[in-house]
Amino acid sequence: MASLEEFCSITATLQFERVGKTPGGLRVDMPFAGTATSPHWEGELPVKGIDYVTFRGDGNMDLSIRGRIGEGKGVVSYRAMGVSIAVDQTTAEPQELLLFETANDDLAFLNSSIGVALGRGEGDQLALTVYLVRR
Repeated sequence: MASLEEFCSITATLQFERVGKTPGGLRVDMPFAGTATSPHWEGELPVKGIDYVTFRGDGNMDLSIRGRIGEGKGVVSYRAMGVSIAVDQTTAEPQELLLFETANDDLAFLNSSIGVALGRGEGDQLALTVYLVRR
């Protein structure tokens, strides 16, 4: 049976760049920057990326994310997809599925791992906990 193992916590500030109405809904690109903490490294690592968000007709959001944790040779790139459930006009609860890619030997196990992120966005602030799916 699969279980979840906490991998890291991410806090970030979002920017909002309205693209406009598309066939799928209102598109807003959301560049983000912040920090990640984890028992797998010391201190905080920088996080940055962009979330390509489409607001659906039901008020929820489809997410397509490209991000990076760390810098230089130790960077962990990730791509994610998911949905963010609208709680109210300024609050949402993202649920994401992540795939990782890194050349960092200490984190090479991520190259064959799947992550799940759950969190909360309030205004321009985002907080996520990333879990690894373990068998």
